[in-house]
Amino acid sequence: MNTPRGPGTVPDTALVAAVAKSDGEAYTALLDRHSRAVFRYAWGLADERSDVDDIVQETFLVAWRRRKDIGLVGASALPWLLTTTRYVAMNTNRQRRSNRTDLVDEHSGASEAWYRQVAHDEAVHQLRWVRAEIAALESPDRELCELCLLQGRSYDEAAAMLGLTPTNARKRIQRSRAKLKSSRALHEMEQTL
Repeated sequence: MNTPRGPGTVPDTALVAAVAKSDGEAYTALLDRHSRAVFRYAWGLADERSDVDDIVQETFLVAWRRRKDIGLVGASALPWLLTTTRYVAMNTNRQRRSNRTDLVDEHSGASEAWYRQVAHDEAVHQLRWVRAEIAALESPDRELCELCLLQGRSYDEAAAMLGLTPTNARKRIQRSRAKLKSSRALHEMEQTL
């Protein structure tokens, strides 16, 4: 097929029909016509900007491999290409996210900032969990844990603030810590099941 490459010269219907017959020139014309729109859409979907070119390339590879299945909406192949872009981007993002947990060894090449972010996210998650568990404790154990474990006050200060003896405060904190540890172990075991 002898196809000029200017936009709008040959309708998508003709290009898609020619691509279905393995016409390389028609495929190139289709790629030229829609690559900018596919690129912009991929840019909005990619978790990492470095994946955008790969998503676009994979979209057009899928279009070539599935050339007999390219669907038209109206007279345009663009909706089919954008849908394919979305699926490729979702797979790319999912793969990247699942590989993040595999990059823990020191030789992986992951940046120091990435490790700090993962550590920060885990610390935030643990702090939320601890705060929720402490909030579920009954008074005065809850107040003692908030004062001693979260605010860093001494047992003697916390006991005086709550009208308890220092010995009683220490025992209550010790019981609360044991309860938190057993609850944490149960929580972690549930997460692995």
